[in-house]
Amino acid sequence: MRVLAVALTAVLILVSVAAIVGAFALLARRLLGLRFGLVRLLLAGLVGFAVAGPIARSLAGAVPADGAVATPLWLLILAGACALVVAMVFLVVAEALVPSGSLPGPLELRRVLRGRVARARRYSQISRIAVRHGLSPYLRGRRRAELDSPDGRARLARSVRLALEEAGVTFVKLGQVLSTRPDLLPPEVVEELGRLQDHVAPAPWDEVEQVLAADLGRPVNEVFADFDREPLAAASVAQVHAARLRSGAEVAVKVQRPGIQATVERDLDIVARLARSLEARTRWARSIGVRELAVGFADAIREELDFRIEAANMAG
Repeated sequence: MRVLAVALTAVLILVSVAAIVGAFALLARRLLGLRFGLVRLLLAGLVGFAVAGPIARSLAGAVPADGAVATPLWLLILAGACALVVAMVFLVVAEALVPSGSLPGPLELRRVLRGRVARARRYSQISRIAVRHGLSPYLRGRRRAELDSPDGRARLARSVRLALEEAGVTFVKLGQVLSTRPDLLPPEVVEELGRLQDHVAPAPWDEVEQVLAADLGRPVNEVFADFDREPLAAASVAQVHAARLRSGAEVAVKVQRPGIQATVERDLDIVARLARSLEARTRWARSIGVRELAVGFADAIREELDFRIEAANMAG
């Protein structure tokens, strides 16, 4: 019973504190007539609650001992009013120093932090792939003697191709684009990169079905009379399925691979960072304009991911 009484007392104290903090926050917002974020309001309420006690004690010390019986009530009201003013001043100062919207909210901050952690993890993975295939000296701008011979350039080209294949879809696409630029790269590199292909397994049907339902806004069986779960073709960005509409028309449905947008955007950020680093460290990167190539590649792959552009080109 004693433990229960202590627990109930603690709960009542917490509820009372929360109610007082909430009251300070809501009254301050109402009196100022402005909209504030939840975190800012809670901080203002906590500030008001924190100063209410000291203000009340200071006022009580100034009251004569033979004061009226009603004086303590007025002291509480006055202390509460002063604490409310302090909470309002806090909101005004906070808004002046850090305007609303200038900092991300808790959910946005969490999303940003998760994105940065994922990017750092991916960057570390790409770095390990480069080291594993012996490419780190070239990324640091060191000149290697083997580049002076065709056989040496061929070995380097094979290492680059293997590293790009291991790095995944975005880097495979990058290699395919570079294989079309014999004006920039040695013939051994162009030939080796030309062997890059999108050899990927099809995405599982349950994941494809979720993508379709999300894009269509309703279940797949409500839109199609029949939908072949086995794709006709599968690539790194999308896969194509045969289907039949309710009207009886036979169609081919191109479905973007689940999560590919986020994966590509993360990798494009890494490609841009690598391009900037290479231009700063190596002469060969500056000579071919690696940063401009990275920007053009990013635009091209984003266009490839936007099926509306492909549909418009087909319609035209």
